[in-house]
Amino acid sequence: MTWTETHRRWQALRSIEEQLADATNPELPWNDELALIFGDRAGLLAALRYRHHLSVNTQMDTHLPERVLEEQRAELIRRTRGVLRVLQAEADADHVRGSQDHQDKRGTTRAVA
Repeated sequence: MTWTETHRRWQALRSIEEQLADATNPELPWNDELALIFGDRAGLLAALRYRHHLSVNTQMDTHLPERVLEEQRAELIRRTRGVLRVLQAEADADHVRGSQDHQDKRGTTRAVA
């Protein structure tokens, strides 16, 4: 991945995070440009999960004074709440799909002589 592609990818993730932070009912955005950058919706979701993981790990420095740490936590929650809601909704949908697939595979049993 070139520097330009990496920059475009991170810029898209930042933009999505900002969009979702203020959304009343956040939904995963999807368009042709995002398809070019991330390939598919699963690729975008994986990138959003990774970005959130990095944000938490880098911004929640336990060596900070407690007051500063709480301010950081509040800001991180405010900024990422939309992303977290989208990721949770997708995880819930995957769980439902997985349960339905499991039920479909059980099907009917047949006696074998």
